[in-house]
Parts: sequence; structure tokens; C-alpha cells
Amino acid sequence: MNKGIKISYKAFFTMAMAYLALPVVIFFLGYLKILPGIAFAAVTIASVCLAVRDCSKDADKLEIRSDEVSFPVKFIVIGAVFAIIVTITNGVGEYMWGPYDHAFRRAILNDLIDYKWPIVYDSGTQSNQIVRILLNLKGDQGFVYYFTYWMPAALVGKMFGFTAGNIALILWNSIGIFITVTGMCIYIKKASYGTMFMFLCFSGLDVIPYFINEIRPYEGWFWLEGWVSHVSLISNFNNLENVYHQAIPCYLIITMILLARNNRSLGLTAGFIFAYSPWATIGMVLPAAVRLLSKDLRAKDMRRKLLNIFSFNNLAVPAVLLFVFGTYYMSKSDSMHDKGFVWDYYGSIPTFILIYVLLLVVEVLPAFVYSFKDHKKDPMLWSAVIMLLICPLYKITESNDFTMRASMPALFILCIFVSQRISEYVVEYEEMKKKDKSSRTLWDYLKYLVFAMVLVGMTYVTYYMTTVIYTTTLLTDETFAHDIESFGDIAKPDFAEKIKDQFLVESPDDTFFFKYLAKTSHPQP
Repeated sequence: MNKGIKISYKAFFTMAMAYLALPVVIFFLGYLKILPGIAFAAVTIASVCLAVRDCSKDADKLEIRSDEVSFPVKFIVIGAVFAIIVTITNGVGEYMWGPYDHAFRRAILNDLIDYKWPIVYDSGTQSNQIVRILLNLKGDQGFVYYFTYWMPAALVGKMFGFTAGNIALILWNSIGIFITVTGMCIYIKKASYGTMFMFLCFSGLDVIPYFINEIRPYEGWFWLEGWVSHVSLISNFNNLENVYHQAIPCYLIITMILLARNNRSLGLTAGFIFAYSPWATIGMVLPAAVRLLSKDLRAKDMRRKLLNIFSFNNLAVPAVLLFVFGTYYMSKSDSMHDKGFVWDYYGSIPTFILIYVLLLVVEVLPAFVYSFKDHKKDPMLWSAVIMLLICPLYKITESNDFTMRASMPALFILCIFVSQRISEYVVEYEEMKKKDKSSRTLWDYLKYLVFAMVLVGMTYVTYYMTTVIYTTTLLTDETFAHDIESFGDIAKPDFAEKIKDQFLVESPDDTFFFKYLAKTSHPQP
């Protein structure tokens, strides 16, 4: 069990690229007309093959990181079990209690399996009279959402049934977690359990406002990570629970960007996020641009430098993704309501400034402090900081999806950096214990104690949510998973208006995507 299995950077890169590309290729071939579908799929596959071939070709002055890391078999086994347990705990597959959003997640997978692609609904199939009144729809409705992540599972489900597709989704999500944790270990140059810990538990110190509200309730507290109104920066655990279809690709892409050996394929790597999350795409732009222009990835001569930046891999697939998914998302452009600068929602600039500062102190400062020593000269740290300064300034949607999801790339950069600090502190602590007791100072102990307290504080969101999940699952029959079942025949009227607002576009054939790119699809009974 302690024998090491070496995993190279190229092996990780190949797995990660295949993981990100497969759902996109299935979407192209399954959703688009034959000619554009085959053409775009071919461009994507060719670009991925070139990226894999070139991924280890270093820029002239690149400071080489470890080419491979030795993973004990025990670590791999624990990592695989960890990925599956996290996946099921977070409600993927709906075998555990999950929050409100999981009713939508199950309906998405169900409809991707049961309906022909592209999905078009007939309003006459709504069997609930109240739902028909609330929807007030006539004719056809196209389904529009960033559902690419579900495509492999949906394909399995089409061949073998919903249960098989649901199990495939669990496995797919678990594979994504495992690959990401592997990349995090390669980044910090060792197989460290700290990567699993941070992947699951990274958060701000939300425990502080939580207990303040418990002692003295205050206006504006809404939920554990929504302790101020209108803006929230979300922990890894809650992202994995509520928007795993956005979080897993985002976390994997950030890991790949940090590990990049050259800038020939950074556009391809970062561009994939648009197929999975338009919100996270906004937060990915600056880190990807910073890495693309990073000194350690630049070629020496100007000609090669320009060829690397404006390479086929940096231009072709991002252009295709922007065109295809951009036109697809714009089919439902009216869903982005309730938007504006956050200070307008408070009605007072001083109030906003106070809340803004408190948010950054609680959610960002702890991770920044422990990232600063190793990365104070690293542009990626500062790109993350800039994004986290910008994201809380604007609001889109009632729950502010912009701030919550656009901040994911920056927060995961800090997550990886804190994982690195954990690994370093473990080594330092072991060395300190070897010293003579008389040579140890109070600070030798205090700095580890403070760091441990910060880590414990970060885990509170995960502790709280897992307690809710397991107690609700084991002790009650409460579940939201079956409250919708299908957007084509909504089970409970409570969800009707939100589904109409977020997922359905009337007269889809009048939109560019459905008219020119998508396969001809008729509504199904």
C-alpha cells in the first residue's frame, strides 16, 4: 500500500483535457446539425491532441517544477474513496438530502435522458392545471441552461436508463474531484492529504458572523454564508453541493493554469469554462490572461513569443466555444434581471463600504495571509486578489450569481496556495520537534496554533452542512429531488415560475442558435 505510483504532469494534463473536452464534444455531436457538429467536434479533438503533445514543452527560462509525483497506493485508494464520498454527500445522484437546487439538477439529467436533443417542450404536456396557468405559455419552449457537464451521464442514461445515467453522473463527478486533487498534489510537489482537506473545507471564517448572529441576531443575516445581504463569497463545499456542474470544471481548469509549462494552450484550457459556467468565465479571464503573459512561460525570441500567444490552441476552440455557447446562452438573455452596482441596493455608500470591508476581512484575508509568504511575487496571487476586490461590487440575479460564481476561480487559487502552506507547515513542524526543547521559542508553537485555529474555522461551513445533510437524510423523509421531475411536466407548481424564468425560451426556432446551429427538434409528448 505504501509503494509509490508516479503520475507525471503530462499524464495529469491528458486526463484533465479529456475530462473537459468529452462533454463538449458530445454536445457538439448531439445538439448541433451534422456539418457544424462534426466540424466543431473535430476542431476540439485536434486542439486537445496538439495540447497534449505540446504540454511539456517548456518555455526558455521556465523554472521546472517536479515532472512527476509519487503517489502511494494508499493515498490513491483514499483519494478515490474521498472523491466518491464527497460526491454522494454533496447530493450528486440525489441519494442524500440536498438543498432546493437539487430538484432542478435531477430534472435536468432526467430530461437530457428522456428527450431528444436539442430539448424542446410542448406546453400542452404540462398535466398540472396550476402549472399551466403559472407558466402561461403557448406553443414550444426550448431548454436553455449550462448543462454541458451532464452530457456523458445523459448519454449513458439514453443507452441504459436513468439509474445507469445517475450512477454515471456520480462516477463522472468523482473522477473530476480525483483528477483535480491529483493536480493540486503535483503543484505542491507531493501527495499531501492537505489537498483533500482544503478541496473540501476551504472557506472564509463564516463561523465568526454566524456565532455573532447566534448571540445577538442582526438585520441582514440570511444564512451561514449569506451573513450580509446582496453579496456572498461561497465555500468549496457549498459550491460542490449546489453547483457541482460549474465548480468541478472551474477548479480543474485553475489547477491546470497554475501548472502550465507553456502558454501554447492556455486559451484552450481556460476557454473550456464557458461551456460549463458563463459566470465563472468572467472570473477566469484575468487569471488566464495573467498566466498567458507570465514571464516564466514566455519564449525568448519575439517571433516564438507571438506564435505561442496567438497559437491555434489559444484561438480556435475558444472562438468556437464563444460562438456556439454564446449564441445558445443568448437565446435566454432575459433571465439576467435584478442587476446593478451593489451599493445601490444599500442606499448608502458608507454602509456598503463597511460591509465590503467586513466581507473581505472574513472571507479573503485569512487565506491571503497564508498565501502571501510563498506567493507575494506571484502575479496569480494578485490576479486572484483583484478579482475578489471586483466581484462584490456588482449584482446579477436576486441571489447574486455573479459574485458567488465569478469569484470561484480566484478563491480556488487561494485554496491551492493554502494547501501548499499546510504541506510546508507539516514539514516545518516535524523539523521543529527534532530540535532541542531549550531552543524552541513560544513563537514556534504559537504560529502553528494560530494556523490550526484558522483551518478549524474554515471547516465550520463543511461541518455544519454535512451535519444537516446526514441528519436530514437519516432522521427524516424530507427531500426536494422529486419536486420537479421534468421541466416538460412539472410536478409541483412552486417551481413553475422559476423554471420559466431561468430555463425556458419561447419560440426557440426564432433564435439564432435553434434556427441555424441546433438540430431540428420537435416538441415531444
